This record gives sequence, structure tokens and C-alpha cells, in this order.
Amino acid sequence: MKIYIGIPARMGSSRFPGKPLAKICNMSMLEHVYQRCKFADNIQEIFIATCDEEIVREANSFGATSIMTDPEIARPALRVFAAAETLNLEPNDIVITVQGDEPLLHPDMINSTIEPLINEQDIFVSNIVNDINSEEEWNDPNNVKVVTDNKMNAIFMSRSPIPSVYHEEQRGKRYLQVAVMPFRWHFFKTFNNLESGNLELAESVEMLRAIENGYKVRMVYSKHQSVSVDTPEDLKRAEGIMRNDSYYQQYLK
Repeated sequence: MKIYIGIPARMGSSRFPGKPLAKICNMSMLEHVYQRCKFADNIQEIFIATCDEEIVREANSFGATSIMTDPEIARPALRVFAAAETLNLEPNDIVITVQGDEPLLHPDMINSTIEPLINEQDIFVSNIVNDINSEEEWNDPNNVKVVTDNKMNAIFMSRSPIPSVYHEEQRGKRYLQVAVMPFRWHFFKTFNNLESGNLELAESVEMLRAIENGYKVRMVYSKHQSVSVDTPEDLKRAEGIMRNDSYYQQYLK
């Protein structure tokens, strides 16, 4: 079994065009994500899946492998799948999609999120979740909220605040998805061939494709907080945190 990381990146983000090349502490967001992935354990290869020549040139500038994909691919994990098809993968290999807008990703998130795929025979895909720490985070439609069962399998994901606060005194854990998504390669091929369902299309959350079709999506809790960059305001926040980040200090050298 080999483990690969694919980082999907494209220039045409509707909310923040050109986002992968936005600078954080004089380094592109894409390079921050790539450098942090290098700290993860037992990774065979890291590649950037893109449809833009600008991103290829940026990847070349810091020595990353890039693989061109069809610009019509709508979902980030499916862009990684298309790139991974060019590699010589075995059915039980693991391909981890790490979103290119997580510049403060902690490498332990990658390490921990693959554990269910290794330790449980019926788990083929997983995601990281963090705690939601504020009402602002909970209400932000850029954040994907997650409701799980007692075994931490996802029941539903939404950009709306879930679960309901109809009975405020019964409020349980509130989770936020972090876009670190490992797939067993054999299931990744199945996932790619599934039709987009109404929930996926309504929420614009690709993991709902698996849930709608009856597959388990195991959520793995991480104490490490990440900062997804969806807006220029998020970029400023990430830069403020990055200046004192221990991993940044290591790859800055």
C-alpha cells in the first residue's frame, strides 16, 4: 500500500479568483499547503492537480509535480482523481485530497485521517473535523458543518448551521469540515462514477455524493485548528497566524 497526496488548485474560484497564488508572508498559498504536506508520514508522492498554466508555473518554481486536468471538472476531489489516474496505483493505495486553501494545515491532520482506512475494513473514505468555536463560524456559509452518528460517520453536511438549536439545552458537538479527504483508490474510482445527487448539488458539498449513495464517510476529530481561506479577509487572518507558526519557521529556512 502506498499513500499519495493530491492538491487541487485552480485560478477560477468564484469567491476569490486567483486564490492559490495569493501571497501569505511572501509565499503563495499553494506553496504553503505543499510544504506542510511534506511533513506528513509515509507519503509516496505529492502532486498538484490543476487546469491552469499559471499554477503549473508556480508549482515548478518550488519543485512540485503538477498534473494538468480537464477545466470542466467541478469538484476538487474529482480533479485529484483525474490526476491520479495518470499514476500507476493499486486498488488499496490511498489518495488524499488536501484542499489548496488550507495554508495552516497541521501535518497530523493528514496522519490521523488515514487511520480509519487502515484499521477498518469497511471504511474507504474519511474527513477531518474541528470544533466550531464561534457563532460566526457556525453561520458562515463558506464553512461546511457536519452532523455525525455515534461512531463518527457523517450523517449530513451543510453550509447552513446544523444541527438545529430548536432545543438549545440539548445542543451537542458542533463540527466543521476540514478538507483533508483520503480515499482508497478502488473506492475513489467508484465515487468518481456516482451521479451527483440533489443534496450534493444543493449544498455544493461533494462528500454528500457518498452519503446519498449509502457509503460511510468517517469523520476524524482533530484538536489542531486550520484556517480555510475563502476570502481576502481570511487571507489576512491566515497571515497573522502564519508569522508565529512553527512549521512555517521550518520550511522558511
